[in-house]
Amino acid sequence: MLAAIVGGFLMFIWGAVSHIVLPFERDAMKPLPNEAAVVASIGSNVDQPGMYYFPWLDYAKATTQEQDAWKQRLASGPSGLMIYRPNGGEAMSPRQLVTEFFSNVLAALLGALLLVQLGGGVARRVLSMAAIGVAAWLSISLSQWNWYGFSTSFLLGDLADQFGGWLLAGIGMSLLIKPRRVRSF
Repeated sequence: MLAAIVGGFLMFIWGAVSHIVLPFERDAMKPLPNEAAVVASIGSNVDQPGMYYFPWLDYAKATTQEQDAWKQRLASGPSGLMIYRPNGGEAMSPRQLVTEFFSNVLAALLGALLLVQLGGGVARRVLSMAAIGVAAWLSISLSQWNWYGFSTSFLLGDLADQFGGWLLAGIGMSLLIKPRRVRSF
């Protein structure tokens, strides 16, 4: 449990440092041109919070003709993904920070459970934990880049975030969790 808390804390701190210091975050998102006009238009048409994808199609219910028309709209553009909160929110609320910290601790707990089973030296164990970060990045972030058009800067920043966080967590946890002894026959 101590290793999970230490690992989660290290991931949490790295997340803050990577978002503040590394250039990826600044490069990943762009200002919205004509922001006031665009936001006013969205606000007059969308009243519920949510994640919106456009052009939209309920593929499971669509006819062949509707699917073809959607493919045409998608090909001719524009298309996008929008996270919308009509009532706004805090930039960094205590609830968000606590949620982030506990999600990091829970992830580190899973890493610690794997680390308990892993033999070998500290370097092997640390790199195994860093590999968890790369695996998460490959299965989530690369898919978001591929399917939803997330920017390459976002993709690279998330790689630095995941690899660095798990690397630091791996160092902290590997120093606390002793490698298991391999039994020979």
